Amino acid sequence: MKERTKFEIKTKYLFSVLLAALLLVCFMPTALAAPEQPLLQISSVTFNPATVSPGKEFKLVVTLTNHGDYDAHNVTLDVLSQSGATDLGVFSMVGSGSHFYREEIPSAESATIEIPMVSSPNAEAKNYNLNLQINCETSGGSVYNFTETVGIVINESDSMSIIASDRFVLIENDKGVTPIEFEIANFGSNPVRGVQVSVSAEGVSFSKDYNYYGTFEKDDNDDFSADVTTANAGEFPGKITVKYMDSFNNERVIEKAITIVSEEATTPAAESGDENVFQKFLRVVFGIGA
Repeated sequence: MKERTKFEIKTKYLFSVLLAALLLVCFMPTALAAPEQPLLQISSVTFNPATVSPGKEFKLVVTLTNHGDYDAHNVTLDVLSQSGATDLGVFSMVGSGSHFYREEIPSAESATIEIPMVSSPNAEAKNYNLNLQINCETSGGSVYNFTETVGIVINESDSMSIIASDRFVLIENDKGVTPIEFEIANFGSNPVRGVQVSVSAEGVSFSKDYNYYGTFEKDDNDDFSADVTTANAGEFPGKITVKYMDSFNNERVIEKAITIVSEEATTPAAESGDENVFQKFLRVVFGIGA
């Protein structure tokens, strides 16, 4: 076999170096330059209030950012429809309609648009998507269009309800105790978990001031009752508190202010030892009470 010439070795070496350089260029991550036009994209979506509930008004707060090299003029945002529907579905616009305008969003800057809406009272608690159309122009009059979709989660309203009077007038029952009773119920559209009830009032003692119920399916209800004692007559402000986890794993707390009215003390008055002995003496000797 003939010995290879220096030229052949040098040629193959240069070819190998060139091939390695090409492979390196092909597989290196490259930074994408901003497009030579306005490029509007939604950079954030928030809600006010933060939780969207059935039948409640809210604001969809959309932030548009211009990622292009050119300023965006005559920016418009139109709320088109709920995804999968020909209209807004369970949503309606409030006030100014579905067309929103910003005069300009310069390159690399952002602008916020507040969209007032209301959800249907019968809306199911779940995620909904809204289709948006964004349009803008360059200073030279070129028009650009962008379509976006935003998600809106309708959370549950307060599913649990406290069915109780505002005032509890204590009346002794045939067992010689003065109870209070009320009801809790799930009037929402989804099951809830970890239902627990507590009751409190200043100057009042309860035979039971807390109870854990667990899961309430839709339309489930249950009762709470406790015997009450008070050292004095009067009106005692208090509250009933219900805590639970909704179907989105959010902890919910609802409260109801109550007043407990006692026309007389329901706690037996403490008597001294001397008085008890004297009363017993009168009953034994004279057959009468003190």
